Amino acid sequence: MQYNDIQKKAVAHGDGPMLVLAGPGSGKTAVITGRTAQLIQNGISPSSILVVTFTRAAAAQMKGRFLKMTGRESTPVTFGTFHGVFYGILKHAYRIGGSNILADNTKLSLLREILDHNYPDAGQEADLPSQVAREISQVKGGRMDVSHFYSGVLPQEVFRKVFELYDRWKQENRMLDFDDIITKCHELFVKRPDYLAKWQNKFRYLLVDEFQDISPLQYEIVRMLAAPQNNLFIVGDDDQSIYRFRGASPGIMLKFPEDYPGAEVIALEENYRSTPEILAAAGALVSHNKKRYRKNIRPVNASGAPVVQQRFEDSRKECIHLAQSLRKEHEKGTPFEEMAVLFRTNVGCREAVEQLMAYQIPFTVGDVLPCIFDHWIARDIFAYMDLGAGSRKRADFLRIYNRPNRYISRDAFYDPQISFENLYIYYEDKEWMCRRVEQLEADLDMVGRLAPYGAMNYIRREIGYDEYVREYAGARNIPVEDLMQVLDELMESARNYTSYDEWKQAIAEYRDKLEEQKKRRNREIEGVTVGTLHASKGMEYDHVYILDVNDGIIPYHKAVLEADLEEERRMLYVGMTRARHLLHLYSVKERYEKKTDPSPFLGEIFGEEGTKRGRFYQQKQKSDVQRSGGADRCLSEQHDLRQGQGRFSQTH
Repeated sequence: MQYNDIQKKAVAHGDGPMLVLAGPGSGKTAVITGRTAQLIQNGISPSSILVVTFTRAAAAQMKGRFLKMTGRESTPVTFGTFHGVFYGILKHAYRIGGSNILADNTKLSLLREILDHNYPDAGQEADLPSQVAREISQVKGGRMDVSHFYSGVLPQEVFRKVFELYDRWKQENRMLDFDDIITKCHELFVKRPDYLAKWQNKFRYLLVDEFQDISPLQYEIVRMLAAPQNNLFIVGDDDQSIYRFRGASPGIMLKFPEDYPGAEVIALEENYRSTPEILAAAGALVSHNKKRYRKNIRPVNASGAPVVQQRFEDSRKECIHLAQSLRKEHEKGTPFEEMAVLFRTNVGCREAVEQLMAYQIPFTVGDVLPCIFDHWIARDIFAYMDLGAGSRKRADFLRIYNRPNRYISRDAFYDPQISFENLYIYYEDKEWMCRRVEQLEADLDMVGRLAPYGAMNYIRREIGYDEYVREYAGARNIPVEDLMQVLDELMESARNYTSYDEWKQAIAEYRDKLEEQKKRRNREIEGVTVGTLHASKGMEYDHVYILDVNDGIIPYHKAVLEADLEEERRMLYVGMTRARHLLHLYSVKERYEKKTDPSPFLGEIFGEEGTKRGRFYQQKQKSDVQRSGGADRCLSEQHDLRQGQGRFSQTH
């Protein structure tokens, strides 16, 4: 390996703690594998070295790089994930096996069953079990008392009951989920110092990758394992910490020199991935975060094309232009596999996927994209439209008869095929109910006469479905904006079709394409990568397109606290630094027939005037970066890295 001077210093580090700040594209994997090989060359037993990261893919990649570097087919060095290593420790202590670990799909099925028995509306929300699972992880990872946790997806008393029933089931069946692997390992080390000493003696050198993603509990276990020698070599980038919802915090990295006062601290500041223009734009953005280490990222690559910022009238025009641009770049010689389309959330990707299909551009989803047409709200809308088209199925009526509430009894729908004549007979002695049935019949007749977009508008405004959704969200402590976005997305999809049959055919094709993607997920990537900013971490592409860089999306509308906004900024920074040669930032003027502002982050990147013009990254900023050799700027409250002394100070 050819290392630069700072990489050499990291690889050659001896005993004691070291923090390596590794920006995007700085060669951190090479440093970790190089240090591992150097330790062995210095006489350290390979079996006493632990290299730990967060995903099996990353662990396998590092192990593969190490074996290739050393020319070996196997190694006693332990390369693993946090969960894998901690599971191995528990396995030795408690004689547990794989049959004691609760698989994610089994966990979600169990939570679905518990929810069905304790929450009447659980069946409406397909992704409710995964949302509840995420909150349970937050409680356990943060070592919180469940009575002090306030759920964002369930009423408080329901969440606590589900939490307790789920925990009781695991105890009774001697099962552990992935969160338990972390908590039980910590409990073991606290209660059994002899076991802790055994593993401390086993792993004398710890190397931790992607340290910015570590949770407080994982960090505590790592600290216990590393003691008393504290041969702890951590590599990460606080500017790429984007998993607060899992308990990760850049504050852990910022506090590391306090936890280890003698720690050596260095920064890998040479970027081997991106052009100076891309680094300048990304650095201008992230420099607005206050709680971070100051870095002077220097591009190694030659100057390239300016960062493109474009604003479109609406999402449809944005995505048509996207598809045309992808096709054009492919014709110039860029493989589809070297291009990525990124979103803040996977809800907003529908239009882009439809346009990629229309332009016959192959694509692979970076993470599982939920089909918006399977959402319970979509099923309600389709039931209305099927009834408007002439369906008289009992199941369709039972979906919508009291959405909004018409005070109609379920018992009125006693036949598999429903007739309005029988409904009038059922309520013949209740004139006011007959009027409600009459209104329902008239509404369904009107829905059947309208094109899909008009029909949806009628269902939402005239029938009152929007009001029903607002009441539903309020009663269940669900953010109403999330449900309204589903309705808005459905309306945008319906806009392009003249008949319900035509729309249904397009929906079926869309579903088939997503199913095909699910089956291909574990195969080799084919075509353009489509995914979220979260899923893009660790990847790199020649061309990156980030869509919907609008206020309320990036940053997300739920980001209200300063810490939230800083993470949103880091998330966009991660997406931008995936690009090697070309970076496109798209925004729209109108979304769901409402005016929408460009993201304030664009002003931080391009300056206010550059944002208004919506043109290329300014030549002046580009030349500034080339003169200074770095993309980052220091603001107050940033940590100032002094490489020679390995110290940090606060600048005010």
